[in-house]
Amino acid sequence: MAAKWVPPMERSKFIANMMASSLGAALTLPVCGYLISTLGWASVFYFTGMIGLAWSVLWFFLVFDSPAQHPRISEEERMEIEKAISEGEGGKSQKPSSVPWLTIFTSLPVWAIIVTHGMSVFGYFTVVNQLPTYMHDVLEFNIKKNGLLSSLPYLGKYAMAIFSSWLADRLRRSGRLSTTATRKVFTAFALVVPGALMALQALKGNDAALSVTVFTASLFFNGAVTAGYLSNGLDIAPNFSGTIFGMANTLSSFGGWLSTKIVAVLTEGNKTFDSWKYVFWILCGTYVFGAIFYSIFGTGKLQKFNSVQGTVEDGKEMQPLKSDAEQKKEKEIIA
Repeated sequence: MAAKWVPPMERSKFIANMMASSLGAALTLPVCGYLISTLGWASVFYFTGMIGLAWSVLWFFLVFDSPAQHPRISEEERMEIEKAISEGEGGKSQKPSSVPWLTIFTSLPVWAIIVTHGMSVFGYFTVVNQLPTYMHDVLEFNIKKNGLLSSLPYLGKYAMAIFSSWLADRLRRSGRLSTTATRKVFTAFALVVPGALMALQALKGNDAALSVTVFTASLFFNGAVTAGYLSNGLDIAPNFSGTIFGMANTLSSFGGWLSTKIVAVLTEGNKTFDSWKYVFWILCGTYVFGAIFYSIFGTGKLQKFNSVQGTVEDGKEMQPLKSDAEQKKEKEIIA
């Protein structure tokens, strides 16, 4: 759906807003805490359930598969969106009649997204789900203070996602960085910095204040993934970006289970800083490995399996929509 609605040079910003779960968590944590203390734990499920149902109703009335199917969009806006997408993708692509599963499964650029997403999500799950246990068991950090600070990492992650995606689209539109370079730079930033912070935690992490800073900062910098690999499926195969993201999300969901098992094995019966050091070094390694893997195999170029052969020019990066002045100048040069 995003491939039909969002022009290529605006897709980083779209992904940042679409993946706004960190903002939801930041808002929900304090609200749910208040509801539990005043109305009981069951009120949390009623409250969030009603919000979900209300949004579902709005979705059915407001969302359509493409601009051409939307009954309330203006003709001018529809044409502008379709033109920006068509020119950005090098012509109107004809989607294959079936999903080319074998080609997708053997595509290194696709696996660059899947593997990197897995490494990033593993780190995210561990920081969010397991490190509060470290704070409580090892550093004896006041759980009430922990609750007050719990929304800050999510707010920071969302703020970084919005800023980095705006910057990424600006760099691509201006031509300062290619799509490939943009995705690799922001992916490296979003993974290497948290990896370095986990190394710092392994060396100096027996201090509560430093640990809170490290964990908050690691989620903050990781927010830049929206400008990196997380938007990359729309670059390389807009017709199958949902399929690619579904594969990446399905496989990465094991990260939550795996992080729980690893922490349990390494710290069971030995809840000390020395035992948790191994967890931090593993996090450092997974973050850095993801950055390296993507820097080698990631790309911003359209892949052949995205369209029927010959309907668009394969192997080229998407381009920004040219202004009327630029188009006029090109015609004058040709004439």
